[in-house]
Amino acid sequence: MRAMKAIPRLIGLSLAAAITSCADVQERSHIVGGGRVGTTQVAGVGDTVLRISKEKNMPNIMGKADMFGRTTPTGVETVRYMGVRDGRAFFARRTVDVETGATTMNSTPLIIPNTATTTHSGSVNVYGPNGYGHGSYSGTSTTALPPTVIPAHPPAPMVTDEGSLLLSVDLSSKPAQLSAAGKTITVLQADNARLVYVLSE
Repeated sequence: MRAMKAIPRLIGLSLAAAITSCADVQERSHIVGGGRVGTTQVAGVGDTVLRISKEKNMPNIMGKADMFGRTTPTGVETVRYMGVRDGRAFFARRTVDVETGATTMNSTPLIIPNTATTTHSGSVNVYGPNGYGHGSYSGTSTTALPPTVIPAHPPAPMVTDEGSLLLSVDLSSKPAQLSAAGKTITVLQADNARLVYVLSE
């Protein structure tokens, strides 16, 4: 019996250990548009050269990363080619930040199991040593019903447009490099008709 009582406690301790041992929340980014890393590409004036999507681990109740690997978006950065002027290639970098407020607590539906308990009782005729008589019986049965699901209610996301920032790179010596959104744009050729470039991490 003591072992049976200890099981829920062990489960609770294991769950607490799993939550507290999760990694710290980290932000990361990946390219979602504008081209592939390490490949020579061509863009026209106004074209997107680089589009970065940023995300972070969804925090749990302890402020650590979700143990199931769920993430939440934190923003988008876009770099567009704007052409050449006075020996420099120009780019417009636009940053949009997103704060979803999503956590494992407000983004996980609550599932409540439902059961119905039925009690049975009555009397029966029984035969005993003294002949026929009456006996009684009682019992219960439990039936599982469809669970009640309470949907998740994450807060409305807050979107902040930081606007555009004009960046440029000197073309007097090529290849020329420009760092933007955590990536490197290597300019091989550039004029007011097209840009030939390579993306790298």
